[in-house]
Amino acid sequence: MTNKTVQQLLSYLIEEFEECKIESPRFNAEAIISHVLQTKRLELYLKLKDSIPKAQRSSILQKAALRKKHTPLQYILKETEFYGNKLKVSDDVLIPRPETELLVERIIHSEKNIHKILEIGTGSGAIAISLAKYFPKTAIIATDIETRTLKIARQNAALNNVNIRFQQSDLFENITGEFDIIVSNPPYISKDDYNLLPDEIKDYEPKNALLAAGDGLFFYEKILQNAKEYLTNSGSLYFEIGYDQRTEIMKIAFKFGFKKIQVYKDLNNFDRIIKIQE
Repeated sequence: MTNKTVQQLLSYLIEEFEECKIESPRFNAEAIISHVLQTKRLELYLKLKDSIPKAQRSSILQKAALRKKHTPLQYILKETEFYGNKLKVSDDVLIPRPETELLVERIIHSEKNIHKILEIGTGSGAIAISLAKYFPKTAIIATDIETRTLKIARQNAALNNVNIRFQQSDLFENITGEFDIIVSNPPYISKDDYNLLPDEIKDYEPKNALLAAGDGLFFYEKILQNAKEYLTNSGSLYFEIGYDQRTEIMKIAFKFGFKKIQVYKDLNNFDRIIKIQE
């Protein structure tokens, strides 16, 4: 093995990832090497001539081999970043997406003087943790149906030094009280759309965190059907939605007596966030 310096190994991995059609090969190579060397990604370029010890080189190559099989980078490194917060991830949780940061941003920019927030389907805890950092005096309950998922969310809350009450619950099953905000990024991909997803998603990320019955609308219907019981009089619902689901979700909201609806687009000009009020 001649790839003994940072420069040599970096060049080697970039070439390998390009051959395997890994998106952003340079970023992936930098991320894996910097993770194993416990340095910042851009600081690698100050260490290009440094030799890499055999044990660390072996670890880098093992992780690179997984990436060449299209295992998601976040699952290989067992961590990701969301809204500036470092999070642990495993294949028990959906990898948080940049689009979901817009959901957090919209709440932060739109809401003031909120006392209680409920997140339904917290996954890694990304949304609840981001909101807890911005609203440190707000009581936040975050739920998930999966106990394994909640274990990771609790670890992430501790890692980010925020106070969140995590509750195992199937939607509102184990929830009492009223909330100023109910927020959810539920599974919303239809069966047909799920079959079109890249293998990197279908083969590795939890299916139950992506796929929803009723053309992807099942969880919106279930949440909206019961939400009024758990919202304060001026409370708001916030959802992430699929790019083509705006009209159908609005119909569901109107059916259950909600009248005020605002839809916000993502950076690609797709409908992505919906705010719903009575």
